[in-house]
Amino acid sequence: MEGRRSRPDDGSGYHLWSRRHYLVATAGIGALSGCLGGDGDGADGTTAVETTTIVDDDTDDDADDDTDDGEDDDEELPEGVSREEFENGPVPDVYLSARSIGGEQRGSEELFPKADVQFSEYEEALENNAHQPGRCCANCHEYIHDRNGDGFGACVAVEGYIDGADWCTVWEELPEPSVPEGLSEEELPTAQVPEQYRTASSQGGEERDPNDLRTQEAVQLMESVEAIADGLGQPGQSCGNCAEFIPDENGDGWGACAKVEGYVAVEDWCAIWEHITEEL
Repeated sequence: MEGRRSRPDDGSGYHLWSRRHYLVATAGIGALSGCLGGDGDGADGTTAVETTTIVDDDTDDDADDDTDDGEDDDEELPEGVSREEFENGPVPDVYLSARSIGGEQRGSEELFPKADVQFSEYEEALENNAHQPGRCCANCHEYIHDRNGDGFGACVAVEGYIDGADWCTVWEELPEPSVPEGLSEEELPTAQVPEQYRTASSQGGEERDPNDLRTQEAVQLMESVEAIADGLGQPGQSCGNCAEFIPDENGDGWGACAKVEGYVAVEDWCAIWEHITEEL
């Protein structure tokens, strides 16, 4: 969209270098022993970094009754929501005029039907030539994360309920904020955040303790698109829908984290990601 800063592109849809590449280059694929406070789990002294992911073990006993064009659909719907409502809306009131993780306000008069934007789950999107690896709703400018604890969000451009692991052709990149005045890009991962973030509560309700924070290197902080494309993160994971994230509070485009030091952007990801639904 007009006015949003774009990153240099190498022709494949990925920018050439960023502070997250710098962190990954120094951290490697695995965090070194002791990064997260452990003594090392393997013989080589390395410690695996765990990613928190919601696993739904419930089965839908009514799957045979919830069909679309005669075929079973195994996606569990929010309680009391029909398949028609799930696909086409209306969404709950909390989303009707909500702002996306990119700051755009939702307006029902300009919504696309899912069928018009090749809407699909991430695994299916991998077969679509229009899709690029790592891209999903959770790292899209238009996505509104779960606000009521049912596990689904919404979109400022598309009808119906939206999962963070979905994708469609209106996917839009979240621009990386400019480096704050007085700081260099290399200082962002360890810099002290502005006063309003230091003991702020995350969007999941956890208060930040500036004396008990992990380093960005230790938790492999990088951009969500890259983490998912490289297999480190799971589709649907970004700081934008993480319970530990503290959104921008001073207008500079940066946020912070209740568990990790330094400046954090909404499009980032790290290995201690926790779905905001867990705290709603």
